[in-house]
Amino acid sequence: MSANFKTCLFGGFDRQDVIAFIEKTARENRERIEALETENASLEQQNETMDSELQQLRAESAEKTEKALQASALSENLAESEQKRQELEKENAVLRVQAEEYLAMKDHIAEIEISAHRRTEEFRAEAIAQLREIMATQRAWCEQTRQQYAALSQQFAEKLLQAQQTVAAADFDAFDAMEAQLQALDESLEQPEV
Repeated sequence: MSANFKTCLFGGFDRQDVIAFIEKTARENRERIEALETENASLEQQNETMDSELQQLRAESAEKTEKALQASALSENLAESEQKRQELEKENAVLRVQAEEYLAMKDHIAEIEISAHRRTEEFRAEAIAQLREIMATQRAWCEQTRQQYAALSQQFAEKLLQAQQTVAAADFDAFDAMEAQLQALDESLEQPEV
């Protein structure tokens, strides 16, 4: 800033011009200081706002970093889970094949059991029919044999009665006479020869 002071008659500058210049300069400086202070206050306010925003951004950044770490860990867990899922799917496929084979075998065994049960029932029915036929045959045989034994028993009873009658009517005198003759012969054999 340049000042054009009027010169005075007795050397130097005009005092009023100098004072006016100083006042003007002081006013301008005050205005400039006030503007600078206002600007400084505004800048401080902006700085505080920016500092607050920076703190918030740092917190958000830390939160995002934490979330990124969590996301990374979750991503790793997801990869591990995906690998386990694939392994489980393979194991499930193997088990599904085994289960289908088991079900097929179970159905086959059920068919065999049903067939065996049906054959057992048929065999049982045949065995019962044969047993009843044998029982009927045995009953008929028993009845026939009983009749034959009854007839034979009757015949034996008659023969026995005849034998008893024959024995009762037997003449033992001839036996006694023969016994006496045999006794006499025996005695004669023991006598000395003359």
